[in-house]
Amino acid sequence: MILLNNTVLSNFALVGVMPLLIEFCGSKGRVTEHVLAEFETGVQQGVLPSTLLNWLKRVKLRERRERALFLRLRTQLGVGEASCLAVAIVRGYDFLSDDMKARKVARTEGVTVSGSVGVLLELIRIRKLTLEEGNNILKTFIQYGYFSPVQGLDELLQ
Repeated sequence: MILLNNTVLSNFALVGVMPLLIEFCGSKGRVTEHVLAEFETGVQQGVLPSTLLNWLKRVKLRERRERALFLRLRTQLGVGEASCLAVAIVRGYDFLSDDMKARKVARTEGVTVSGSVGVLLELIRIRKLTLEEGNNILKTFIQYGYFSPVQGLDELLQ
């Protein structure tokens, strides 16, 4: 299963390429109620476009350990990141986030983590995107305020 954070959802929604994220996740896409609430707040504030997220299965914090982890992680991370990581750690899910602090915690906890750039790279690898298309999407992410670790995907494919 793949838990998505609001950072990745927002990038793909803003650029209008949510079908690519759906292609990447397939039926494995999951979102916590906390992340969904963050996204909906962005839509209500006019920061994010109204986007159908019904392809994502909703996940609730269900175990005492998940809730305890959430509270501990919440002291250093946002509510969406903390909820995703609590679930990912306990259930062994993968995690998509562009939040550097959340990614660092994920790696420390042994959670497989990637982000918007990693999704684009994988879509290029499986030939769902060309390198040129991926670079154009990345440039548009950056225009919307995404702080990319690279200016082009070419750097990571060498």
